[in-house]
Amino acid sequence: MAGDERPDDLFSGLARDWWGAASPAAPLRALNEPRFAYFDRYVEGGWAGRRVLDVGCGGGFTTEYLAARGAKVSGVDVSLALASAARTHAAASSLDIGYAVGAGEQLPYADGVFSVVTCLDVLEHVPSPGEVVREVHRVLAPGGMFLFDTINRTWLSRAVMIWGLERVLRAIPRGTHDWHDFITPGEMTAYLAAAGFTPVGRMSGLAVVGRRPDGTFRARLTRNVSCTYLGAARR
Repeated sequence: MAGDERPDDLFSGLARDWWGAASPAAPLRALNEPRFAYFDRYVEGGWAGRRVLDVGCGGGFTTEYLAARGAKVSGVDVSLALASAARTHAAASSLDIGYAVGAGEQLPYADGVFSVVTCLDVLEHVPSPGEVVREVHRVLAPGGMFLFDTINRTWLSRAVMIWGLERVLRAIPRGTHDWHDFITPGEMTAYLAAAGFTPVGRMSGLAVVGRRPDGTFRARLTRNVSCTYLGAARR
């Protein structure tokens, strides 16, 4: 990504207006619905009362979505600016969400304290995705669920995620992604196995199919995992 901002710097720069309608992050907000249409099937009994950690929480889109569904949510992000923005917005929305600053490779939580960990739009941005997966395993209670999405390293993902969304449509900031950091499903399966996870169910693709009048993405689940894909694994 020579000549571009690093993703952590880029995302921190969005913190001040993360929840604003004109924020470059705003299109991502609507992705919770299709993502959790997939994830919900792996959370037996629903989300109410479950202790959940969102790794790489950004400004809080997913943490607030889950808190509204009754989960006891914590969020952690490497960016102090984003964690602060998330904390401020949660307080203004009267939501009880705990936020911390920390890297996914060294989560600031004790062993086995969460029943579900989510990690969305994160693994393709971190220096050591395998280490993040191992840390997720550590903080999950036995039988806990790891729910994730990431981006496959294919020519289609390069065309869609970088050339299309970043450079042509400018729907997300340029420099958000580096194709070499994308993770194939085979690599992701290896990370899970090395950490001690058991994959559950079949991975699903997530395809962006347009934008709504408010600028948020329209997306749907698909069997095609050649761009963004979702998965679940049990500790």
